[in-house]
Order: sequence, then C-alpha cells, then structure tokens
Amino acid sequence: MLKKNKSVVVTQKLDIENLAIKEPLNDMQVFIDFCNYDIQSATNELKTIKTEKNRKHLQKLVYVNLINRFDYLIDKLLLWLSINNEPLRNEILKSVEQETISRKEVFEIFFMKDRSYDLVIEKIRELTRNNLLRDRHSVKLHKIILKCLDIKDYQKPRVNKDGKIYTKIKKNKSQPNDIIGYADWLYSRRNSLVHGNGTNYNKTDYEYIKKHFQVNLSKQIKLKLTSITSAVNFYTDLIEIIKNNINESKEHSDEL
Repeated sequence: MLKKNKSVVVTQKLDIENLAIKEPLNDMQVFIDFCNYDIQSATNELKTIKTEKNRKHLQKLVYVNLINRFDYLIDKLLLWLSINNEPLRNEILKSVEQETISRKEVFEIFFMKDRSYDLVIEKIRELTRNNLLRDRHSVKLHKIILKCLDIKDYQKPRVNKDGKIYTKIKKNKSQPNDIIGYADWLYSRRNSLVHGNGTNYNKTDYEYIKKHFQVNLSKQIKLKLTSITSAVNFYTDLIEIIKNNINESKEHSDEL
C-alpha cells in the first residue's frame, strides 16, 4: 500500500514538472487533429462536388479556415514562449524598460502574494498581443524558429511541391520553398482570398515575397484541391520539427 502511494506522489511530481511543456504540445496536437479529421473530411467532400463553381467557393473557405487556424496556433505558441523562453521574454520586456513604477505599486504587488505572479504573466501576454502578435505571419513564425527554438537550415530550400519538408531540395525559382518563405506564400494566398479579388496577390504581399525570398512569383493565384493537402503536409511536418525542438530543449534544461 505504501509503494502505491509513493508511486502516486512521484507521478504527480512528474506531471507538475511537465505542466508548462504540456500546453504548447497540446495546442499543436489539437491542430493536427483538426487537419486529420475536419480538413480531411472537408477535402473528401469537395471531391464529390461536381459543380465547379460551388466546389471552388467551398475550396476557398476550407483553405482560409486552415491557414487561419495555423496562424492562431502560432499566436498561442508565441504567448507561451513569451513566458517560458527567456530571450523572447527579454525582447518583449524591452518595450517597457524605460517605464517607472512607484513604490506603492511595488508594495501592492508584494502583498498580492499568490496573485502577483499571475498578474505579471498576464501583463507580459498583453504586451505580446499588442506588439508581436500584430506582426506579419511569417515574421511571427521566424521569431519562433530562430529566436526561440534555434531551428537549423530554415533559410535553405527544404519544402517540396507537395508541402513536405526535407533536409534539402533544389530551390524553386517561381515560389518560396524555404520554411519561412513557404509559410508566407501560403498566408499571402489567404490574404488575396479574404482581402483581395482571390485571383491575384495583394500588391504588398507580392512585393514582399519577391524582395525577401527572391523568386519570380506569378501575380496570379491558382487555388486547387491540392493546395489544401500541400498546406496540411507542410504544417504537419513543421509542427513535428517544432515539437521535437521543444522536447529537446526541455531535456537539455533538465540535464543542467
């Protein structure tokens, strides 16, 4: 009986130690499940629609929903990293380093005891929402990949036409196929569907992609059913890379 109680205590301790890392891993799994069930079900349904006009309309809705959900995931990861990643947290706090705080406020925070930690956490998240989360989609992703997780070779051509991420492939001259560029390309197509005419890139996005990723991008957008499946492939592979990196960072910190 004593051994059983000891086992429960040890399990509870492990759960507490891993509680922080569970949040982003769970968020990523929720997105993967969304792709495996909701998006997969939608694409299967699209294949059965014979009327081209109806199919194209629903196809756009599914594509936009997928891209929006990944952007939402990126925001959630940044909110978590703003607390749990020291380099990012320091960068965020730089925006308020010149602000002063009164002794009265210091005392109030001190006497709040248990609530003071939650208050500070929420203030950091508020700064993240008001600044970092308003950046361009690919800029936010770049922050996660480079500053927070230090993922290697993100600037090299790694994304195939089907969206799968490999160690290295040949550079695509007509569209970005590095990790950040491909993510920007996917989101820019979404912008055209939501804010533009749905057939051409918005001018700002078009110029941004050509300048930053050095490709001869066509001005026209051709959205097909495979556009959805390739985006799912890309996001699934990228999430696996992020998950592995977070787990490796956790294991490294445990060793220190």
